[in-house]
Amino acid sequence: MRPLIVTYAWLLTRLPEAFARLNAAALGQLLWLLRGKVIRRNLSKAFPGKDVAWIRRIGLTSCRRTAEMGLFSIASPMMSEAEVRERVIVDESMLSDEHGLPPKGTGAVLFVPHFALMEMMTAALLLRPELAKREWVVIYRPLDQPAAERWVKEARERFGMKLASRREGFARSMKAVREGHVAAILFDQTTQSGSIWSFLGTPCAVTELPGIIAQRFKCPSRIFWADRTGFWRCRLRMEALRATDAIGLTIESNGWLESKLRSGDDICANWLWAHDRWKHGQHPFKKLGE
Repeated sequence: MRPLIVTYAWLLTRLPEAFARLNAAALGQLLWLLRGKVIRRNLSKAFPGKDVAWIRRIGLTSCRRTAEMGLFSIASPMMSEAEVRERVIVDESMLSDEHGLPPKGTGAVLFVPHFALMEMMTAALLLRPELAKREWVVIYRPLDQPAAERWVKEARERFGMKLASRREGFARSMKAVREGHVAAILFDQTTQSGSIWSFLGTPCAVTELPGIIAQRFKCPSRIFWADRTGFWRCRLRMEALRATDAIGLTIESNGWLESKLRSGDDICANWLWAHDRWKHGQHPFKKLGE
């Protein structure tokens, strides 16, 4: 399997970019065929006033951008540091006193949304060395195929970020924050536990994990996301969250994401609508805050 991955990565990075774009379009179409029912249902729930044509357009674009993100995971190990620098920009918000990381020695929790090209966020430590002065621990879900898992994990850790599987991630994230480092956690993924909260007008299960860590260590919290600017190109941004308790941070982060998704079609299509975010919204979990 690994020789096939290496060959494909070589083709993605050495042939004209049109090759990668065509692959993303084809794989996006396949994803639409496989997950179109879920995507249409999700978009219909979130935007009940939109017509079928709009839902199809946003859904298909989201699928193509999801495929684009997956292809970057495969291709990035074959990219030179110069190529990565040309494609990824660190916004000044990440270095500002208000929205950036706190001073060295103070831990931080980063709330990460499922936006397209979030795989490119691992380049932050390469682009701004001052960000690499502390450890970054990222909770992730390992891939099922061993060769693909090793390839993608190596790509994600290439510039210094440390990945921790969901099984061990909570303990490692707690340790990192306690010692003044950074924990990055996806806050908008489908979860089989947690609490019930209304997201885009429909109940869904939300995770309180990042908020619990931030509250326990009384550390700053930030939204950290990739703002897509073109094919395999993005600007990395950071924004401060104001709440300090787990419930408040969970509500604020999900509210932030709602506002982003409603702010325009392009950013709406950047979200990974193939995730069944509302799957567990009717389960007998406690309501957030109870």
